[in-house]
Amino acid sequence: MNLVERLQDSMRYSARERYTSVRVPPFTAYFHPFDAEVYFNYAIPDGPVTGDVSEPLRRLRAEFQARQRTPRFEYVDALAPTLAGQLQAAGYRQEAEARLMVCTRDTFVPFRAPEGLTFSVLSPDSPRDEMRAFSVTTRQGFSPDEPVEVSDDEVSKMLVDLKDGRALLARMNGAPVSGGLFTPPHEGTSELAGVATLKDWRGRGIGAALVSRAAEEAFARGVEVLYLSTITEEAGRLYERVGFRFVTRMLFYVDASAPAHP
Repeated sequence: MNLVERLQDSMRYSARERYTSVRVPPFTAYFHPFDAEVYFNYAIPDGPVTGDVSEPLRRLRAEFQARQRTPRFEYVDALAPTLAGQLQAAGYRQEAEARLMVCTRDTFVPFRAPEGLTFSVLSPDSPRDEMRAFSVTTRQGFSPDEPVEVSDDEVSKMLVDLKDGRALLARMNGAPVSGGLFTPPHEGTSELAGVATLKDWRGRGIGAALVSRAAEEAFARGVEVLYLSTITEEAGRLYERVGFRFVTRMLFYVDASAPAHP
């Protein structure tokens, strides 16, 4: 298994661990148990995609519709290079293209935290209030102009899903300002995900410091390959400062009738 295959395999593992899996060969759909948010429900190819897959795509769409979910795909383009055209023909549109970046112990570059910045490392045993603060902070970081509510069920699921992964909450002089997590490792591979900093605290090195601290924690816990996906060049430059390097690209396709998200 080469590095790109290893990353896609890790994504499948992470989705299986968090969501309900439904096989529709050559795809598997992953559904959040109670949240219909488009980003929490998606399909991934099981392996290389060959031949006409219009019938599996039709059956897959029916599985999404039966659960009142929006049909969506996330996958590594290099492992299924013909899939994009078939998705477009089946009524999907490209939602985004992301850069997959990787960091190892050999490429990792520690980043010094700004004065006053501290970190809490959250595990499944952490206080619920800490996980709620983490969830609120990251959601506000991604959607600064939208109201944020985090239910008790969401807090419970976040804590359970952490398993051997960890979430990090950054505070500046005691106030939450940034957060991110790495997923439970699978054969030495883990994803760094959900990194977000509150709007008023961006551009001060907080995001880079959080990524650095998360990488240190991941490597200390046995992770060999830490990867992430980023859509913006600005975020890519932030991750490069800590030692992440571009490997390949991911594609995100969504049902063409779905409303566009910012």
